[in-house]
Amino acid sequence: MNFSQILLEGRKDDFLRKYGDKFNEGQMKEILLVSKDLSPNQKFLMFLGDVIRPENFIDDIEKSKKAIEKFIRYQQVLDKKDINQYDSLNDIISAINAHENKTRRTVSDREDADVIFENDRFKVLSPKTYKSSCYYGAGSKWCTASQNTSTHFDNYNVDGKLFYFIDKKAKSNDIHYKVALLQKYDGDKSYWDVKDKNFNSGWILGTPLYDEIQNKIDEYLQNTYSREIEIFKDELAAEIQRRRIRIQQQAERNARRLATAEQRKENDEWNLDEYDDDMAIKANAVFEVIRDDYGISVDEEEGESIYNLIPTEYPHYGLLTFEWLGDDETGTEWAVGDWDEVYEAAKEYQQGIWDDMGVEGWNRDFIMNYIDTVEIERYLEDLFEYDVESNPEVYFDDDLPLAEWQESEIEKLEEEYETLEEIFLDDDYEQDDRDAAEERMEEIEEEIENIKDDPQGEPTVGMISDMVESLVSDRMDDIPQTINEYGIDINEYIDVEQMIEDSIDIDGIGNSLATYDGAENEALINGKWYYVYRTN
Repeated sequence: MNFSQILLEGRKDDFLRKYGDKFNEGQMKEILLVSKDLSPNQKFLMFLGDVIRPENFIDDIEKSKKAIEKFIRYQQVLDKKDINQYDSLNDIISAINAHENKTRRTVSDREDADVIFENDRFKVLSPKTYKSSCYYGAGSKWCTASQNTSTHFDNYNVDGKLFYFIDKKAKSNDIHYKVALLQKYDGDKSYWDVKDKNFNSGWILGTPLYDEIQNKIDEYLQNTYSREIEIFKDELAAEIQRRRIRIQQQAERNARRLATAEQRKENDEWNLDEYDDDMAIKANAVFEVIRDDYGISVDEEEGESIYNLIPTEYPHYGLLTFEWLGDDETGTEWAVGDWDEVYEAAKEYQQGIWDDMGVEGWNRDFIMNYIDTVEIERYLEDLFEYDVESNPEVYFDDDLPLAEWQESEIEKLEEEYETLEEIFLDDDYEQDDRDAAEERMEEIEEEIENIKDDPQGEPTVGMISDMVESLVSDRMDDIPQTINEYGIDINEYIDVEQMIEDSIDIDGIGNSLATYDGAENEALINGKWYYVYRTN
């Protein structure tokens, strides 16, 4: 027996000695199971024995379990890091609540955003400009707060307004520490967490606090955008308004881009004899590819040149992108980068597929090469061992052994049977006595059979081991299905990075980045290779 086993057995013995009179057998068993679930070495066992009250057992054990789970999560940031330093369950709950409710961030006001609501927890704002959207959306993956383009912010403000909820007390790893609401003028609402995942339940939705905030939002929209709300009540008028705003926004963006391009052309900023900055080099790589590899006509007599390439406002998986505005193939878009950049971009693309679809987005035979099956098997063994021990009746049915009291009862019945059998076989007894003995013997046989048909004992260690082995073996036959069925976080058991890199090596980078035709094109500029992909 190793030290950890000795420690574990010692804690169990101490617990049984100290609390054997406080709890009944069923309660003791439940506390041991909960303690093991919280920590394999039962380090919270004595604390549970101290704080749980037998008369309020169900509520106390549930509250204790939740409190200890949070204590484990926050242990290193709490003032008291040893759970035994807390005097009571309420003491530890108060410490955890104080940590969870402390203010973690301040939110400054800006002139280009309207404050809709604020209390000690939330600040709710409506950004009026792209810059304020980026400022208040920092840390999120919202496209409306992307530093690369204002297009999405403009589009969302065509037929509604954005509202950013900032939780001043939530931790930064809480997916709801910032929430974006798009409320359209017709009343339709959409919510996104910081990972840009749409949701419509949970969080604070449906609470009095949310209703209070929503009333402020409705009041703000009615006071500030009453004309737009009236327009969008009429479907035809709303569509005309949408088109008008979008055309205006696109015209403004194009005007800015063309003015910048004209200035760039006047300065001849992409002449590599004079300049060698990153954008100039990559523009030349794209220009070489569209002429030489795609045969796109550049009408120099009409003034077309490399400066008809316009940098776009948004990247392609981190790569610099350009749009060609020449008469031939106008509007085509291209992404470009050196080898390190395009390889990282392809990895980002593949990672996105993995994040969005998990095992369902990949060939099962392929991903099996990267799953740590040994660790998956250990996880399942722990899972089923706990479940089988906790719920033996679910797994064994009639295969359970007899309980001690059942065996004792059978033993008594058998002794009675032997006595009656002697009477039944002894001719010295009256016939009535022998008949009564025979009748009782038949009853005993039936009682013994009924007891054996309903075994209520605990499964043996061997039975549990065999059942766990069988359950695990069945699930290991189809690991991807098991991962989905049991909600296993596959990221903990698979080498995702190596899988993605091997996938790219097999399929090529163009398969990930060239969304138009899958082709990879090369251009040698100033002695270095650049890789160009057509994206539309």
